[in-house]
Amino acid sequence: MNFSEINDLFLIREVSVCFLSGRYLCKKGYEMKNSCIVLEGGGLRGAFTSGVLEYFLEEELNFDRVIGVSAGACIGASYLSKQKGRNRKVNVEYPSDKRYMGFRHLITTGSYFNMKFVFGELPTTLVPFDEKAFFKNPAEFDVITTSLESGESVVFAKREIANIGIDRVLIASSSIPLLSQAVNINGQLFFDGGVADSIPVKYALSKHEKVVVVLTRPRGYRKKELRNSLPFKFAFRKHPEFLATLLKRNSEYNKTLDFCDQMEKEGKLFIITPSPEFSIGRTEQDLEKRVNFYNHGYSLIQKEFSNLNQFLNSNAVLNDSVR
Repeated sequence: MNFSEINDLFLIREVSVCFLSGRYLCKKGYEMKNSCIVLEGGGLRGAFTSGVLEYFLEEELNFDRVIGVSAGACIGASYLSKQKGRNRKVNVEYPSDKRYMGFRHLITTGSYFNMKFVFGELPTTLVPFDEKAFFKNPAEFDVITTSLESGESVVFAKREIANIGIDRVLIASSSIPLLSQAVNINGQLFFDGGVADSIPVKYALSKHEKVVVVLTRPRGYRKKELRNSLPFKFAFRKHPEFLATLLKRNSEYNKTLDFCDQMEKEGKLFIITPSPEFSIGRTEQDLEKRVNFYNHGYSLIQKEFSNLNQFLNSNAVLNDSVR
Protein backbone atom coordinates (compact mmCIF):
# COMPACT_ATOMS: atom_id res chain seq x y z
CA MET A 1 0.00 0.00 0.00
CA ASN A 2 1.51 3.34 -1.06
CA PHE A 3 1.30 6.68 0.75
CA SER A 4 -1.58 7.94 -1.42
CA GLU A 5 -3.71 4.89 -0.56
CA ILE A 6 -2.96 5.29 3.16
CA ASN A 7 -3.89 8.96 2.97
CA ASP A 8 -7.22 8.08 1.32
CA LEU A 9 -7.98 5.60 4.11
CA PHE A 10 -7.49 8.30 6.73
CA LEU A 11 -9.76 10.65 4.80
CA ILE A 12 -12.47 7.99 4.47
CA ARG A 13 -12.21 7.29 8.20
CA GLU A 14 -12.61 11.01 8.90
CA VAL A 15 -15.87 11.13 6.94
CA SER A 16 -17.15 8.01 8.72
CA VAL A 17 -16.47 9.49 12.16
CA CYS A 18 -18.16 12.71 11.09
CA PHE A 19 -21.27 10.84 9.91
CA LEU A 20 -21.55 8.47 12.90
CA SER A 21 -21.19 11.33 15.38
CA GLY A 22 -24.48 12.74 14.10
CA ARG A 23 -22.93 16.03 13.08
CA TYR A 24 -22.61 17.42 9.57
CA LEU A 25 -19.08 18.83 9.55
CA CYS A 26 -17.54 20.08 6.34
CA LYS A 27 -13.98 18.81 6.92
CA LYS A 28 -11.04 20.16 4.99
CA GLY A 29 -10.62 18.19 1.79
CA TYR A 30 -14.32 17.46 1.28
CA GLU A 31 -16.93 19.20 -0.83
CA MET A 32 -20.52 18.87 0.36
CA LYS A 33 -21.99 19.45 -3.08
CA ASN A 34 -25.60 19.39 -1.91
CA SER A 35 -25.45 21.90 0.92
CA CYS A 36 -28.36 24.10 -0.12
CA ILE A 37 -31.49 24.90 1.87
CA VAL A 38 -34.76 26.46 0.68
CA LEU A 39 -36.92 28.30 3.22
CA GLU A 40 -40.59 28.82 2.40
CA GLY A 41 -42.39 31.92 3.67
CA GLY A 42 -45.78 32.03 5.36
CA GLY A 43 -45.67 34.95 7.77
CA LEU A 44 -45.71 33.83 11.39
CA ARG A 45 -45.79 30.20 10.32
CA GLY A 46 -42.08 30.86 10.07
CA ALA A 47 -42.00 30.04 13.79
CA PHE A 48 -41.59 26.43 12.67
CA THR A 49 -38.64 27.34 10.44
CA SER A 50 -37.13 29.35 13.30
CA GLY A 51 -37.17 26.26 15.51
CA VAL A 52 -35.57 24.12 12.81
CA LEU A 53 -32.77 26.60 12.15
CA GLU A 54 -32.15 27.13 15.86
CA TYR A 55 -31.28 23.46 16.14
CA PHE A 56 -29.04 23.77 13.08
CA LEU A 57 -27.18 26.63 14.77
CA GLU A 58 -26.65 24.55 17.89
CA GLU A 59 -25.34 21.66 15.80
CA GLU A 60 -23.17 24.02 13.72
CA LEU A 61 -24.79 22.79 10.53
CA ASN A 62 -23.85 25.07 7.64
CA PHE A 63 -25.07 25.22 4.07
CA ASP A 64 -23.27 26.55 1.01
CA ARG A 65 -26.42 28.37 -0.08
CA VAL A 66 -29.56 29.63 1.65
CA ILE A 67 -32.56 30.52 -0.53
CA GLY A 68 -35.35 32.38 1.23
CA VAL A 69 -38.81 33.58 0.34
CA SER A 70 -40.60 36.27 2.37
CA ALA A 71 -40.47 35.29 6.06
CA GLY A 72 -38.14 32.45 5.11
CA ALA A 73 -35.59 34.97 3.82
CA CYS A 74 -35.81 37.00 7.04
CA ILE A 75 -35.27 33.90 9.16
CA GLY A 76 -32.45 32.73 6.90
CA ALA A 77 -30.61 36.02 7.39
CA SER A 78 -30.42 35.54 11.17
CA TYR A 79 -29.32 31.95 10.60
CA LEU A 80 -26.41 33.14 8.46
CA SER A 81 -25.44 35.79 11.02
CA LYS A 82 -25.38 32.86 13.49
CA GLN A 83 -27.37 34.66 16.16
CA LYS A 84 -28.82 31.97 18.40
CA GLY A 85 -32.21 32.86 19.83
CA ARG A 86 -32.78 35.86 17.57
CA ASN A 87 -35.37 34.23 15.33
CA ARG A 88 -37.39 33.13 18.35
CA LYS A 89 -37.49 36.67 19.70
CA VAL A 90 -38.32 38.31 16.37
CA ASN A 91 -40.70 35.75 14.88
CA VAL A 92 -42.28 34.16 17.96
CA GLU A 93 -42.21 36.59 20.88
CA TYR A 94 -42.33 40.09 19.39
CA PRO A 95 -45.44 39.56 17.20
CA SER A 96 -47.43 39.99 20.43
CA ASP A 97 -46.23 43.60 20.53
CA LYS A 98 -48.90 45.96 19.16
CA ARG A 99 -46.23 47.73 17.14
CA TYR A 100 -45.55 44.54 15.14
CA MET A 101 -48.73 44.08 13.10
CA GLY A 102 -52.42 44.86 12.84
CA PHE A 103 -55.08 46.54 10.74
CA ARG A 104 -54.30 49.93 12.24
CA HIS A 105 -50.87 49.68 10.62
CA LEU A 106 -52.51 48.71 7.33
CA ILE A 107 -54.67 51.83 7.51
CA THR A 108 -51.92 54.21 8.61
CA THR A 109 -48.92 52.83 6.71
CA GLY A 110 -50.39 50.67 3.94
CA SER A 111 -48.94 47.48 5.42
CA TYR A 112 -50.47 45.00 7.87
CA PHE A 113 -46.99 44.25 9.19
CA ASN A 114 -45.41 47.45 10.51
CA MET A 115 -42.32 47.48 8.29
CA LYS A 116 -40.69 50.39 10.12
CA PHE A 117 -40.84 48.42 13.34
CA VAL A 118 -40.11 44.91 12.03
CA PHE A 119 -37.29 45.99 9.71
CA GLY A 120 -36.27 49.17 11.51
CA GLU A 121 -36.48 49.35 15.28
CA LEU A 122 -36.29 45.60 15.86
CA PRO A 123 -33.05 44.84 13.94
CA THR A 124 -31.30 48.09 14.85
CA THR A 125 -32.23 48.53 18.52
CA LEU A 126 -34.43 45.92 20.20
CA VAL A 127 -32.95 42.70 18.79
CA PRO A 128 -29.89 43.89 16.81
CA PHE A 129 -29.09 42.06 13.59
CA ASP A 130 -25.37 41.37 13.15
CA GLU A 131 -25.03 42.53 9.56
CA LYS A 132 -21.24 42.29 9.69
CA ALA A 133 -21.39 38.61 10.67
CA PHE A 134 -24.01 37.98 7.99
CA PHE A 135 -21.85 39.30 5.16
CA LYS A 136 -18.74 37.66 6.62
CA ASN A 137 -20.43 34.26 6.33
CA PRO A 138 -19.15 32.71 3.06
CA ALA A 139 -22.51 31.07 2.27
CA GLU A 140 -24.52 32.36 -0.67
CA PHE A 141 -27.85 34.00 0.16
CA ASP A 142 -30.59 34.36 -2.44
CA VAL A 143 -33.78 36.29 -1.74
CA ILE A 144 -36.81 35.70 -3.97
CA THR A 145 -39.09 38.59 -4.94
CA THR A 146 -41.80 39.14 -7.57
CA SER A 147 -41.64 41.92 -10.16
CA LEU A 148 -44.80 44.02 -10.35
CA GLU A 149 -44.04 44.78 -13.99
CA SER A 150 -43.41 41.27 -15.33
CA GLY A 151 -45.05 39.09 -12.70
CA GLU A 152 -41.93 36.93 -12.71
CA SER A 153 -39.67 35.97 -9.84
CA VAL A 154 -36.50 38.02 -9.39
CA VAL A 155 -33.58 36.71 -7.35
CA PHE A 156 -31.40 39.09 -5.36
CA ALA A 157 -28.02 37.55 -4.62
CA LYS A 158 -25.85 38.41 -1.65
CA ARG A 159 -23.55 40.71 -3.61
CA GLU A 160 -26.56 42.73 -4.83
CA ILE A 161 -28.03 42.83 -1.34
CA ALA A 162 -24.80 44.38 -0.08
CA ASN A 163 -25.28 47.30 -2.46
CA ILE A 164 -29.03 47.73 -2.06
CA GLY A 165 -29.33 47.11 1.67
CA ILE A 166 -30.56 43.90 3.25
CA ASP A 167 -33.53 45.58 4.92
CA ARG A 168 -34.82 46.87 1.57
CA VAL A 169 -34.61 43.48 -0.12
CA LEU A 170 -36.19 41.62 2.80
CA ILE A 171 -39.08 44.09 2.91
CA ALA A 172 -39.66 43.58 -0.82
CA SER A 173 -39.69 39.81 -0.46
CA SER A 174 -42.14 40.10 2.46
CA SER A 175 -44.61 42.60 0.96
CA ILE A 176 -47.88 40.70 0.54
CA PRO A 177 -50.21 42.04 -2.19
CA LEU A 178 -53.19 43.95 -0.73
CA LEU A 179 -51.61 43.77 2.74
CA SER A 180 -48.50 45.75 1.80
CA GLN A 181 -47.24 48.29 -0.69
CA ALA A 182 -44.81 47.44 -3.47
CA VAL A 183 -41.16 48.20 -2.73
CA ASN A 184 -38.99 50.25 -5.07
CA ILE A 185 -35.54 48.86 -5.77
CA ASN A 186 -33.48 50.65 -8.40
CA GLY A 187 -36.57 52.08 -10.05
CA GLN A 188 -38.52 48.81 -10.20
CA LEU A 189 -41.37 47.70 -7.94
CA PHE A 190 -41.41 44.36 -6.15
CA PHE A 191 -43.78 42.29 -4.04
CA ASP A 192 -43.59 39.12 -1.98
CA GLY A 193 -41.49 36.41 -3.61
CA GLY A 194 -44.19 33.88 -2.81
CA VAL A 195 -46.41 35.30 -5.54
CA ALA A 196 -44.21 33.98 -8.36
CA ASP A 197 -42.15 31.26 -6.67
CA SER A 198 -43.24 30.22 -3.18
CA ILE A 199 -40.89 27.23 -3.02
CA PRO A 200 -37.95 27.83 -5.41
CA VAL A 201 -36.77 24.22 -5.56
CA LYS A 202 -36.19 24.22 -9.32
CA TYR A 203 -33.86 27.18 -8.93
CA ALA A 204 -32.13 25.40 -6.05
CA LEU A 205 -31.71 22.18 -8.03
CA SER A 206 -30.16 24.17 -10.86
CA LYS A 207 -27.39 25.04 -8.39
CA HIS A 208 -27.12 21.82 -6.38
CA GLU A 209 -27.81 18.14 -6.93
CA LYS A 210 -29.56 17.72 -3.57
CA VAL A 211 -31.53 20.27 -1.60
CA VAL A 212 -33.04 20.57 1.88
CA VAL A 213 -36.48 22.23 1.93
CA VAL A 214 -38.28 23.64 4.97
CA LEU A 215 -42.02 24.00 4.37
CA THR A 216 -44.42 25.76 6.71
CA ARG A 217 -47.50 23.75 5.73
CA PRO A 218 -48.06 20.09 6.69
CA ARG A 219 -47.30 17.25 4.31
CA GLY A 220 -50.13 16.66 1.86
CA TYR A 221 -51.37 20.25 2.02
CA ARG A 222 -52.62 21.78 -1.22
CA LYS A 223 -53.96 25.29 -1.80
CA LYS A 224 -57.63 25.65 -2.71
CA GLU A 225 -58.82 27.77 -5.60
CA LEU A 226 -59.02 31.50 -4.94
CA ARG A 227 -62.58 32.23 -3.79
CA ASN A 228 -62.76 35.92 -4.57
CA SER A 229 -60.38 37.39 -7.13
CA LEU A 230 -62.18 40.73 -7.50
CA PRO A 231 -59.98 42.67 -5.02
CA PHE A 232 -56.85 41.52 -6.86
CA LYS A 233 -58.35 42.23 -10.28
CA PHE A 234 -59.21 45.75 -9.21
CA ALA A 235 -55.96 46.53 -7.37
CA PHE A 236 -53.70 45.23 -10.15
CA ARG A 237 -55.81 45.99 -13.23
CA LYS A 238 -52.93 48.09 -14.61
CA HIS A 239 -50.45 45.24 -14.16
CA PRO A 240 -51.87 42.32 -16.19
CA GLU A 241 -48.74 40.15 -16.02
CA PHE A 242 -48.56 40.41 -12.25
CA LEU A 243 -52.30 39.79 -11.95
CA ALA A 244 -52.03 36.68 -14.11
CA THR A 245 -49.30 35.34 -11.83
CA LEU A 246 -51.43 36.08 -8.78
CA LEU A 247 -54.49 34.33 -10.15
CA LYS A 248 -52.60 31.14 -11.01
CA ARG A 249 -50.51 31.12 -7.84
CA ASN A 250 -52.53 28.42 -6.09
CA SER A 251 -52.32 25.97 -8.98
CA GLU A 252 -48.61 26.68 -9.51
CA TYR A 253 -47.98 26.20 -5.80
CA ASN A 254 -49.66 22.80 -5.90
CA LYS A 255 -47.65 21.80 -8.97
CA THR A 256 -44.48 22.73 -7.10
CA LEU A 257 -45.50 20.54 -4.16
CA ASP A 258 -46.13 17.65 -6.56
CA PHE A 259 -42.66 18.25 -8.01
CA CYS A 260 -41.19 18.28 -4.49
CA ASP A 261 -42.80 14.93 -3.72
CA GLN A 262 -41.31 13.45 -6.89
CA MET A 263 -37.84 14.86 -6.21
CA GLU A 264 -38.00 13.51 -2.67
CA LYS A 265 -38.73 10.02 -4.01
CA GLU A 266 -35.73 10.36 -6.32
CA GLY A 267 -33.52 11.28 -3.39
CA LYS A 268 -32.86 14.85 -4.53
CA LEU A 269 -34.82 16.64 -1.81
CA PHE A 270 -34.99 16.30 1.95
CA ILE A 271 -38.29 17.86 3.02
CA ILE A 272 -38.88 19.16 6.53
CA THR A 273 -42.54 19.87 7.17
CA PRO A 274 -44.72 20.38 10.28
CA SER A 275 -47.33 17.96 11.55
CA PRO A 276 -50.96 18.99 10.85
CA GLU A 277 -51.87 19.40 14.52
CA PHE A 278 -49.34 22.21 14.95
CA SER A 279 -50.45 24.34 11.99
CA ILE A 280 -50.97 28.06 12.70
CA GLY A 281 -52.07 31.12 10.73
CA ARG A 282 -50.00 33.60 8.73
CA THR A 283 -50.84 36.35 11.24
CA GLU A 284 -51.27 34.10 14.29
CA GLN A 285 -52.24 36.16 17.35
CA ASP A 286 -51.83 33.39 19.93
CA LEU A 287 -48.36 33.46 21.51
CA GLU A 288 -48.73 29.95 22.92
CA LYS A 289 -49.48 28.55 19.46
CA ARG A 290 -46.43 30.30 18.01
CA VAL A 291 -44.22 28.96 20.80
CA ASN A 292 -45.57 25.44 20.32
CA PHE A 293 -44.97 25.66 16.57
CA TYR A 294 -41.40 26.83 17.20
CA ASN A 295 -40.78 24.01 19.69
CA HIS A 296 -42.28 21.54 17.23
CA GLY A 297 -39.80 22.60 14.55
CA TYR A 298 -36.91 22.24 16.98
CA SER A 299 -37.93 18.81 18.32
CA LEU A 300 -38.92 17.44 14.91
CA ILE A 301 -35.56 18.12 13.28
CA GLN A 302 -33.79 16.91 16.41
CA LYS A 303 -35.42 13.52 15.84
CA GLU A 304 -34.78 13.61 12.08
CA PHE A 305 -31.22 14.90 12.28
CA SER A 306 -29.55 11.53 11.70
CA ASN A 307 -31.65 11.05 8.54
CA LEU A 308 -30.70 14.54 7.39
CA ASN A 309 -27.04 13.72 7.97
CA GLN A 310 -27.37 10.59 5.90
CA PHE A 311 -28.96 12.59 3.08
CA LEU A 312 -26.25 15.27 3.13
CA ASN A 313 -23.24 13.03 3.63
CA SER A 314 -24.28 10.59 0.91
CA ASN A 315 -23.04 13.15 -1.60
CA ALA A 316 -19.72 13.99 0.06
CA VAL A 317 -16.83 13.48 -2.36
CA LEU A 318 -13.09 13.63 -2.06
CA ASN A 319 -11.61 16.87 -3.30
CA ASP A 320 -9.30 16.26 -6.26
CA SER A 321 -6.61 18.35 -4.56
CA VAL A 322 -6.18 15.80 -1.76
CA ARG A 323 -6.52 12.54 -3.70
